[in-house]
Amino acid sequence: MQTHKSPTLEHAYSVGGAREKFAMDNGRLTIFFLRGEKCYRFTYSKDLDYQDANGATYNTVTKTWID
Repeated sequence: MQTHKSPTLEHAYSVGGAREKFAMDNGRLTIFFLRGEKCYRFTYSKDLDYQDANGATYNTVTKTWID
């Protein structure tokens, strides 16, 4: 488990599944807004072995992962 500095990222990691944790540990964080709600998107290189969906998105308002 990687340590994340913000409480929001700590919560996201704790409620995430294997794909989400992989994306957080190996991906690059970008922030965007979806319907006015702040979201974090974690994407990683296509060269990595884990190619389920190439990333994961976390909604900071609803505190849920988005499929």
